Formats: sequence, C-alpha cells, structure tokens
Amino acid sequence: MHKSIVKLAVPNIISNITVPLLGAVDLAMMGRLNDIHLMGAIALGAMVFNFMYWALGFLRMGTCGFTSQAYGANQTHTLINILGRGILIALAGAFLLWALQVPIIHLALRWVDTSPAIASATESYFFIRIWGAPAAIMSFAFSGWFIGMQNTKTPMWIAIFINICNVAFNYIFVFLFDMQANGVALGTVLAQYAGLLLTLFILCTKYKSLLSDFRWSLILKLKEMKRFMNVNTDIFFRTLLIISVFSFFTAESARYGSEILVLNTILYQFFIFFSYGMDGFAHAAEALTGKFIGRGEIPVLKNCVKAVFIWGFGLSILAVLIYAFAYQDLLQIFTKDSQIHLIAKGYYYWIVALPILSFPAFLWDGVYAGALATKALLYTMLIAVGLCFFPAYYLLAPYWGNHALWFALLLFLVVRGLSLSLWVKKQILKV
Repeated sequence: MHKSIVKLAVPNIISNITVPLLGAVDLAMMGRLNDIHLMGAIALGAMVFNFMYWALGFLRMGTCGFTSQAYGANQTHTLINILGRGILIALAGAFLLWALQVPIIHLALRWVDTSPAIASATESYFFIRIWGAPAAIMSFAFSGWFIGMQNTKTPMWIAIFINICNVAFNYIFVFLFDMQANGVALGTVLAQYAGLLLTLFILCTKYKSLLSDFRWSLILKLKEMKRFMNVNTDIFFRTLLIISVFSFFTAESARYGSEILVLNTILYQFFIFFSYGMDGFAHAAEALTGKFIGRGEIPVLKNCVKAVFIWGFGLSILAVLIYAFAYQDLLQIFTKDSQIHLIAKGYYYWIVALPILSFPAFLWDGVYAGALATKALLYTMLIAVGLCFFPAYYLLAPYWGNHALWFALLLFLVVRGLSLSLWVKKQILKV
C-alpha cells in the first residue's frame, strides 16, 4: 500500500512544482528586458489566468473520481467516454472564456487599477494568451483521467515537456523576434498546444485499445452526463469558496499597509510550498480511493486512508521542523529588508503550526473526491468559510489586526479537516 501511494504521489508532487514555472519563466524573460511595465503586465496577466484556470480546475478532480471508480470496477468500456465528457466540458469552458474575454480583462484591470502603460500591455498579452484556453482547460480533464487510471507519470512528463517548450518558444519570440510581452503570450499558447499534441499522442498509443469504446451516444447519455455535471458543479462552487478566502486574504493584507502586504505574500509562499507536497499525496489518495470503491474493497480502502495519513503526518512534521529551524533563512530568500524580518518574528508560530494543522484538509479532499462525495466537500467548505473564517476574522480583527487574518486562515483549514474527519464514516465507508 505504501509503495502504491509513493508511486502515485511523487510524480504528482513534481507535476505540482512545475505549475508556477510557466508564470515564473514568463516573468524572468521580461526581467531580462529591464522594462517594469512589461513585467507588471506579465504579472497581472498571469494573475488573471491563474484565477480563471483555478476556478476551472474542478474538472481534474471530477474526472479523476469517475475514472478511478470505473477503473477499479474494471468497467473498461466506460473509461474513454468519461474522458470524452471531461473534454466536452473543457471545450465549453474555453468557449465561454473566449466569449467573455473582453469583459473579463476590463473587469480585472478596473479591479487592480494599474497604470495606463501596464494596462495596455496586459490587454495585449491577455488577448493572445486567451487562445490557449482550450488546451489549458483540456489538460485538467486529461490529467484527472490519467491519475484515475493510476498513471501519474504521464501528467508529470507532459508538464515538464510544456515547460521546456515554453522556455524555447519564449526565447525565440522575445529575443529573436523582439515581440516582448506578446512574444511571451504566444510562446505560452504554443507550449500549451504542444502539450496537448503530446497528450493525444500518448492517448492514441498507450491507450489505443480503449479508443474503440468511444461512443457519442454514451458520452451524451443524459443520466451519466447529469451525474458528471452535478459532481463537477459541487467541486466548482467549492473551488470558488476557496478562491474567495485566499483573494480576501490578499486584499485584506493590503489594508494593513505595504509592509504587511509584502510579509503576508511571502509567508503565504510557505503555505504554497507545503501544499505542493501535500496535494501530491491527496491526488494519490483520490486515485486509490476511487479504485478501491470501484472494487468494493472497503477494508482495503480503510488501510489506504490510514497509510495516506501516515505519509501526510510525516510530511507535515518535516515541514514543521524546516519552518521551525530555518524560518529566518527562508525569509532571506524572499527579502533582505530588515523591517520585514523584524515584523516576521511575530508570525513565527503561525507558520510553524500551519503544516500540522492543515494537512488533514488536503488529504480528506483527495479521499472524498475519489469517492465522489462532493456534496460533503461543498457543505464542509460552506461551514469553514461562512461560519468560521469570516466571522473569526471580523470578530478578532479590531483586537489582533493582521494576526486575526492568520488565525482565521488556520481555523478555516482546521475546521475543514475536522468536519471531513467526522463525516467520513457516513460519506465514504457507507459506499
């Protein structure tokens, strides 16, 4: 069991680490041109796309859950049609973004209220990169499908390939054709479609035997499509609630001044880095949970959940030790500002406590998604956001200030993990 978990988790962790590299490479390319307006445009444009794609990332979880259960039940004739439903929803989402691209970018620019030069460059970047939406969103469906097939190495290699293509295309368009921010956008679009072509090649070679089961009549079957949509709708609204929390966290940080905004942004990276590792094990839990439920092997599922939590606990303890003993050294990576370091000392215990208090929420997300118990994911998120995060912050902010924001964030994570722990027998082990 432990070997199976690690075999699925490690490639997932590597794939997760590659996610921010696309934006980092784009920003680094503009940094070489020493143009602050172009760097601002890339940063702002990347933020808009990260927001949109994060909202549509529900497709990976939903597709993985259905696929892993069909895989476990040996329903091979349904596997390719589950992927077909995911691709249809992905294309619908891409077309929706295309149709709404003008109001989306105008709303984003109005919300950020940046300079005319940066706004103009951001628009130009956005209107080019938006053409990569079908490839980007379809990658969520493909990734979920591969993970559900107990194959996490393929998404990993595809992610690495996309990043290599992105670097190559960006270099060509930025430095050889002098296209600046537009070159970065075009390079990213071409890299995304190159990744899609590689994905289709792997599908048609490694899974050639499944393609004969492809049927439009089965993909569009009302009952199955309705169930697929219901599950993904639950995950979509759950994702929006998560976005609301972290967007509020950033926006509220700015109210406390530039130093607190910088500090919170840096400390938030500690949480992000930890989440990359924990999400790898969550994805492994999702794939294995679906497989064992598909087989009807509930005792094995119990052992799987215990094993996943052993790994999650071990990783969280490692993160706690790293943050406890290397807190100041890690801060030095992000900034050498003495004032930020001085203020950061008061937030030491929040960061040290974060891994051990938050890891159950990550792992239960994977288990529940694999079981397709998405109503529970949505309801517990509503409780954590509506009854805990916002009330806790507004009650304590007059007394604790920015510390109230960190307390509310940790409470949000703890309540999610605790509520899912309490519901697991009713929601998962009843299957």
